[in-house]
Amino acid sequence: MQNIVVKVGGSNLKESNSLSRLINLMKGYKQPVILVISAFYGVTDRLEKAINGKSDADELLQYLHQIHQSALERYVKNEKSLTLTKKELSGCLKSLALLFSHGSRQDAATANAILSYGERLSARIVQAVLDNNGVLCQLAFPEELGFVSNRRFFQGSILLKKSSANLRQTLDAGATYVIPGFYGVSEQGETVLLGRGGSDYSAACLAHCVGASYLDVWKDVEGYLSGDPKVISHVKKIAHLSYLEAAELSYFGARILHPRTIRPLVSKKIEVRLYNPEIHLKVKNPIASTCISPETSTSPEVIKSVTSNDDIALLKLKGSGVGIKKGILAEVTGAFDKARINIRSVVTSQTAIHFIFSRADALKAKQIVDNINRNLDFDTEVDDDIAWVAAIGQGINQKEGIAARIFTALAVAGINVQQIVLGASEVAVYFVVKRKLVSKAAQAIHFEIFNHN
Repeated sequence: MQNIVVKVGGSNLKESNSLSRLINLMKGYKQPVILVISAFYGVTDRLEKAINGKSDADELLQYLHQIHQSALERYVKNEKSLTLTKKELSGCLKSLALLFSHGSRQDAATANAILSYGERLSARIVQAVLDNNGVLCQLAFPEELGFVSNRRFFQGSILLKKSSANLRQTLDAGATYVIPGFYGVSEQGETVLLGRGGSDYSAACLAHCVGASYLDVWKDVEGYLSGDPKVISHVKKIAHLSYLEAAELSYFGARILHPRTIRPLVSKKIEVRLYNPEIHLKVKNPIASTCISPETSTSPEVIKSVTSNDDIALLKLKGSGVGIKKGILAEVTGAFDKARINIRSVVTSQTAIHFIFSRADALKAKQIVDNINRNLDFDTEVDDDIAWVAAIGQGINQKEGIAARIFTALAVAGINVQQIVLGASEVAVYFVVKRKLVSKAAQAIHFEIFNHN
């Protein structure tokens, strides 16, 4: 079966000439591959606005027809193939129009179906373009393949055992496929999104299901770096990360891979290779910008990267004994799960429980806790003027002096740390600061570790 799964994101589908680049990239593979494709750049955001009534659905349908048909007309010169694909494009848009006319387009199942159409449309176009430009390939949809998800709308998880068995029966090992990412299908036949940016995750699950040797991810970035180049100067490239390091970097703010990408790869020991197409097509012997594998590697600095995220908020539960009172933590976290609120971090003491969420979830989480608190006795408070900074690297919890250097650098920079978590992960330490200080904190740590000498 295909031993390489290739994922191409929307950043590589911004302009009409992007497809020329994709054709050349795919011609570089001398074997059958599975190509997982994202929506054309910006399309999912437009679909979301239409669902929420912030833009006109009819105007959006016209826009989608125009951008996808213009790509077809530019790259598909065979009249028969062009006519057939145009007909399929029109049929797909009619199905989308029916969903928009649904009385409750914000219903979870309907909204998930609508938002999947960015990938459904792009996959049709990309398959026709590749197939008519020297890359013979087939189009396959998750619902046809039996790429099965649980029924957790907007944040589904692929059922790997069932999907693996289904794909063994439905995929031809000798063929190249184009498959839309971002969604799976429930056992009831419903479209279930895998989370924003979830095409990375769906590609990883497909790699698991087919037993791939590699997951190649094409993104317009230089791979993983020692810090965000928009914030930190003199950053360094990272040639290799372990699974744990990559997972923690994604979790704490590095927007290279979806945070759930690594987990499906671990049991099969599948290597991730990150490529930048801008660089790849210009050099004679291109190599991956960053490789991610089961192997561990320790850098001389121990810390490999400093990352941050200011899209978080802190919910505080305060009161005597709140942290040890039987059942409170279980009741609160169960209520958050039922409301589909993801807890980013939780720290407890006898007199306080601190939850960190994405900012968009904080007030909703407080309302849930306040409702539970009617029969209890503790105070609640939301602090959304925070950010976290994380330092990631193999051995960070074993190497003496690393934590001291980090916090000395912050003290010298005049930055007060509100919360520290060290030891929860063997490769990460993170701390919470005021939002306005997050860039300064990341710069101070990076300078201390990488540029001090």
